[in-house]
Amino acid sequence: MGTAGTPAPGGPRAVRILTGMLVLLAVVAALTATFVRVPYFVFRPGSVQSLSDRVNVVVGDTFDPAGEVYFATVRQDGTVNGWEWLEARLRPSLALVDEDLVLGGRTRDENRSFNFQLMRVSKSTAVAVALRHLGIDPIRATGVGMAEVMGPSEGVLTTDDVILTMDGVAVFEVMDLVEIVRQRAPGDVLELVVEPVGGGESRTVLLTLGAREDDPTIGFMGIVPQTRWEDVPDLPIDVLVNTGRVGGNSAGLALTLSILDLVTPGELTGGLRVATTGTIDPAGVVGPVGGVAQKAVAAREGGIDLFLVPEAEVELAGRHAGDVAVEGVGTLQDALDALERHGGQTRDLRLPGSRSGS
Repeated sequence: MGTAGTPAPGGPRAVRILTGMLVLLAVVAALTATFVRVPYFVFRPGSVQSLSDRVNVVVGDTFDPAGEVYFATVRQDGTVNGWEWLEARLRPSLALVDEDLVLGGRTRDENRSFNFQLMRVSKSTAVAVALRHLGIDPIRATGVGMAEVMGPSEGVLTTDDVILTMDGVAVFEVMDLVEIVRQRAPGDVLELVVEPVGGGESRTVLLTLGAREDDPTIGFMGIVPQTRWEDVPDLPIDVLVNTGRVGGNSAGLALTLSILDLVTPGELTGGLRVATTGTIDPAGVVGPVGGVAQKAVAAREGGIDLFLVPEAEVELAGRHAGDVAVEGVGTLQDALDALERHGGQTRDLRLPGSRSGS
């Protein structure tokens, strides 16, 4: 028992000290969580953005639809503190992603530039896929260029050359060249007509085939070939796409559908508000994308009627889309079939005045 005038162990003073220490630790922890950045990105639900006012038909007729095609976006937070990290761990609608996975070895500025380049390629591909579906090919192969020259071709060809013919046979694409070389043997001499990449005066060169190291019986040119593609002039339709400051390639399917909707009569969407996400390649194949859960939330909050997603991600999207109808698609044709099931007019799409479509 303590003597008079001596505070007992654990008395009020000790409690005050302990309380003060706990408060101090809490303040330090709060300040650390607030001001220290952690190496993660947080993906949050973004928005659904309409495309009819972003797709500009500069040549050809335009048909204003009653429905609309939207592309879904995510909001990407690249400066994440401790509180935001904790929020992302607790909220199912947020995704926490290691910054190395997002950046892929690039700086943040390089990553932004990379994503804008992806969008530029995506827009060009979407235009080409839409026009091809209408029976119009907007680009054509005009010869075989070279990304690299080595071995037998050194001193004969340069990376500024485009091969037009081989032994009198026209070569338009890489496979045309491959088929001819495949029939030749090491030591055979090929007569090539070449011209500069940008066009100009052609010249004739003779190239003696070498032998491949892995199989000495097979002829070897010593080039890394690549097809030269050129725009086809005077098309009946020309489309420009403005996506502003949005990067990435996940709007490819949406852009393709919006172009088809605007340049053909009828209601492609059946009058619905249709959001999509998914890349598209030149063959019309729809590829997977990131942030599908966040985009599904954006579709739900944006009043979307139908959400089209890559087929591998339909289950994930459905868990976050609420009452929004969700369909998975693997190709452009799958997307058109899905729209038809929901009342869209997607059969026999064609430009006005054309006799047939795809």
